[in-house]
Amino acid sequence: LLQTSVQYSFEDDGCKVIGITGSERNEGKSTLAINLAYSLSVDKKKVLLLEGDMRLPSIAKKLKIDSRPGLSDYLTGKIQGSEGIQHSEKAPELSVICAGVIPPNPFRLIGSSSMEKLLKVFKNVFDYIVVDLPPVNIVSDPLTVSKYLDGFIVVARSEYTTKGGVADVVKKLE
Repeated sequence: LLQTSVQYSFEDDGCKVIGITGSERNEGKSTLAINLAYSLSVDKKKVLLLEGDMRLPSIAKKLKIDSRPGLSDYLTGKIQGSEGIQHSEKAPELSVICAGVIPPNPFRLIGSSSMEKLLKVFKNVFDYIVVDLPPVNIVSDPLTVSKYLDGFIVVARSEYTTKGGVADVVKKLE
């Protein structure tokens, strides 16, 4: 259902860049990002799963792939092109860029002009870019990168996330 909603929520032309965030840790943001990216790729769409949570990255561990090189390496100019992209045999249309080396200030990197340039390059290659981000109510990283995204999916975990927490996320994103 989420895949269908995403496919019909955006205009048809061009790459769609979607941020996944929430209000707190342990709501299932990374799991949802992985599952959404996978389901879009199974539909023969070229998808890039980008780990934008450079504070507590989890995608490499969940997918059992190398965490380096990754996004921080792209944003600091250490790598370029397809050097940090990993592929899965189970989903040939799915590409993954993990967080890479945890930087001292992820906020500055994720909102930088380097991030804008990187997304522009990858928008010419992929149909969707799914960006796994930290929770908005914990850090402001998702807010600084929001100007480069086409939209957000806000994750709320049943019997865990509060209504006030979700309201705060929506208010901050607006």
